Amino acid sequence: IETMTMAKRQMVEILKALMFDAKLIIMDEPTASISAAEQEKLFESIQLAKANGTSIIYISHRLEEVYATSDRLTVMRDGQVVQVLDKEHINPHEVVSAMIGKDIDDIQDRTVGSKRREDIKLEVKHLSYMGPAVDISFTAYGGEVLGIGGLVGSGRTEILQALYGTMKRTNGEVTLNGERIGTNVKKNIKKGFAYVPEDRRGEGFIPLLSIEKNLNIANYDRTAPAGWVSRSKEVNLAEKGIKDYDIRPAVKEMPVMNLSGGNQQKVVIGRSLLRNPKVLLLDEPTAGIDVGVKAELYRIIRELANTGTIVIMVSSDLDELCRQSDRILVMNEGKFVEEFTHEQATQERVLLAASGVKVEEGTIL
Repeated sequence: IETMTMAKRQMVEILKALMFDAKLIIMDEPTASISAAEQEKLFESIQLAKANGTSIIYISHRLEEVYATSDRLTVMRDGQVVQVLDKEHINPHEVVSAMIGKDIDDIQDRTVGSKRREDIKLEVKHLSYMGPAVDISFTAYGGEVLGIGGLVGSGRTEILQALYGTMKRTNGEVTLNGERIGTNVKKNIKKGFAYVPEDRRGEGFIPLLSIEKNLNIANYDRTAPAGWVSRSKEVNLAEKGIKDYDIRPAVKEMPVMNLSGGNQQKVVIGRSLLRNPKVLLLDEPTAGIDVGVKAELYRIIRELANTGTIVIMVSSDLDELCRQSDRILVMNEGKFVEEFTHEQATQERVLLAASGVKVEEGTIL
């Protein structure tokens, strides 16, 4: 199991629960790492389990799933129940307002206005690595968010790892503004690369260490330039990260394992952004976090792109991918099979392309 991706581990857990003849199944973010195709199979299994008399408690931050699967919805905020709604009374706008404690209009809408910077670019030519991908070529530009879509196992995560240096390349060339990029992670970090992994608990932070230590852990070349840690620089950097990225509670000594999923993700992303990266690689950046934190992360990502940072984002959330990306490359069996601009992209088009179905130009979806 440890050799599997997060998505495949999640499917094993779901299957394990469904095979057991349980009277009650509690599903906590079951679709956080799986693709749309696997989601449909899960929902079919949920309906079958319900028909057989099984009770299901379904916890999710993906509201469209909650609306589709729930017979009754309980909204919690700050450890308290704030609303209980029967299916016929579930109103999306009202639910979101109850979750975050204030009225808000479609917080997942992207901010339009960033412009591609042709002078800032990451070029990938004929990249191959120890995985499904063979002969991958593409260019990512500063000022835009490049989305990568595809089904589980298509090779999306491995591309980010190959760019960052944690996945061994077997062929190809990667250049950033003309400078060749190798596979040494330490050197790549110094050249401006930052990577936010899909499995934040396993790869993104050290659970027992504090917020302060986790924010500093990739920045000791700045807080300890001569090999000795400057305590004042260490504290200042942590306080800056907590303030800039609104990490709650704002207690720098608190172990990261005690934070909510959204605040853990803020620590992981904040640590990378404190380095002012030139290339930000995001793998499922909003998996398992609530709508309020999502909106904040979208704002941060867009502002970063606007400054000229190259942002490459892998996401299984088709709505997120289509809303937040300026361009989308879709993978199928280790190859890019389609490219969509923001205006062309729809969830249906992306899913069909990811499934290997060619969408004829001019088809309305």
